Amino acid sequence: MKQSKPNKALNVFLVISLAWVGAGSSIPSVYAETNTSTVQENQLASNLSKLEIEGKELDQKFAADLFEYTATVGNEVENIKLLVDSSNTDASITINGQEIVKGTTGTYALQTGDNKFIISVNNGTGSSNTYTLTVTREKNANNFLKSIELSKGELSPKFSSDVNEYNVNVSNEIPAITFKPTAIEATSTIKVNSTITGKNGVDVSLPVGQSDIMITVTAENGKKKIYTIHVTRMKAVEDKAVEDTPAEVKAPAANQKNNPVSIQPSTRINTRPNSAQPTSQQQSSLNTETWDSNFTSDEFTYHITVSSDADEITLKPIAKYSRSEISIEGGTSKTIKLENDKKTIISVVVTYDDVDRKTYVLVFDKES
Repeated sequence: MKQSKPNKALNVFLVISLAWVGAGSSIPSVYAETNTSTVQENQLASNLSKLEIEGKELDQKFAADLFEYTATVGNEVENIKLLVDSSNTDASITINGQEIVKGTTGTYALQTGDNKFIISVNNGTGSSNTYTLTVTREKNANNFLKSIELSKGELSPKFSSDVNEYNVNVSNEIPAITFKPTAIEATSTIKVNSTITGKNGVDVSLPVGQSDIMITVTAENGKKKIYTIHVTRMKAVEDKAVEDTPAEVKAPAANQKNNPVSIQPSTRINTRPNSAQPTSQQQSSLNTETWDSNFTSDEFTYHITVSSDADEITLKPIAKYSRSEISIEGGTSKTIKLENDKKTIISVVVTYDDVDRKTYVLVFDKES
């Protein structure tokens, strides 16, 4: 309980009375009582009769002779409505130096932490009393993210403030990702690993394989929340398809270290009977061929049956490694003329780094 102020007027009266008694004189009691009464009335005229915060109780019940009060509100409370009044119609009241209209409610903004309101009451004759009200607004406890933006890759699952773990997969060609997280509350601070984020986010280098990126959100009140991003950067892969080769890529056998990998020849057959274009019915029957077996990387000779009136074969091979070179019949041509009424033998050679070489032999047989 706060202590009320001592009655200064009564003390003054006692000291003066003792001094006169010591001098052998006396003070008329009527005079003394009149002076004390006047001082007390002035003090009462300088008191508040009401001090209230709308919807919030003070730490102690208001009393005119208690001059210090406190109250605490949550961080979500951005302002308070304060009502102060005096029963003295001649009194004036100021709050933090600004005069107010007695008996009316005023709205006052709150900062996080302590907010002091100095309330002075002047009775109009020079006497005044001062009341102190301290309203504490609690610090923000929100440590949730609103979003996470990535320069590369996508979060899985999709972002939600309540989900704390995500996966991201990127190709080997992605050496780094820029993480740009945004907090729900501007009063929160964010770190990506150990770096405080700015408006442009934080660049994080990625090793090959999996790495964990920690995004730590610290609320204004110090409470922390961690979001974890599991990023997987794929290993380097040399198996790029040769340009303009839409055929399927086949994997090399396990024991073919650094050998040229398998290729998948495919065919497109054209006919030119009497130098005229084939009819749609002919075209349908001619654009087919029959292989004696499915293509595999460790089988090097194939027999392919084609239509009797086909005169050209177009190959579309594809290599596993981008550094491999492919030659068809010793050259780069992919369209080969077929022998009439004979077998046509075509060799497809795949060379890897001028060291390893494989030759695939295609034997085309025309139907009778």
